[in-house]
Amino acid sequence: MPDRPSTDALVIAVQNPKGGCGKTTIAVNLARAVQLDGFDVVILDTDEQGSARDWRARSPSDYDGPRVERATSAGKLGHLVERHAKGADAVVIDGSARLGKHTGAVVAVADVLLIPVQPSALDLWGTVEFMDTVEEAAEELPIRPAFVASRRDPRTNLSEQISDALQVYDFPVLQGTAQRVAYAYSVQDGRTVLDGYDDKAAGEVRQLLEETAEIAAQ
Repeated sequence: MPDRPSTDALVIAVQNPKGGCGKTTIAVNLARAVQLDGFDVVILDTDEQGSARDWRARSPSDYDGPRVERATSAGKLGHLVERHAKGADAVVIDGSARLGKHTGAVVAVADVLLIPVQPSALDLWGTVEFMDTVEEAAEELPIRPAFVASRRDPRTNLSEQISDALQVYDFPVLQGTAQRVAYAYSVQDGRTVLDGYDDKAAGEVRQLLEETAEIAAQ
């Protein structure tokens, strides 16, 4: 595993190699929430597909959202975090969409590790192998993992059961995001739900930031 970065910035990683779990959406919205609270934040895009980079490229020229830097070298991730975190209060890492060196590197450098999980059996099963990596890292490193419900539908029993399904792991389960079109529309525009798209969605992101801050303070 790479060396832990030497930085005063809070490093929040959003990671689950299961594709389509809403990882980038959560990462960019969370970073924007940090920024709107008055803190300097940088997004590190470690995904081979460059989803966060592409999101920022869609932003209007006058949009003052968080900057995005690419960080695709797994072995140098700790050094890249240090370099890009200079002058920043927080670093939000958009993790890799596949299991491998990048996954372990992202887990190793995080202060808080947010694991997006959709409330479906297939998504829960697809997380098991990744969770082995997380549990091993948590025994050796000062990381604080937490599950984040992603694209949940509060009207279904499955959404209510997601917490029960994850209780086998000794990590908190955060309410996260509901299935709302505002998330997709805002990302397509290179913005976030906090930029006037949906008050309920914005409230979800702010709550997620509050819960993340509480975990970081533990």
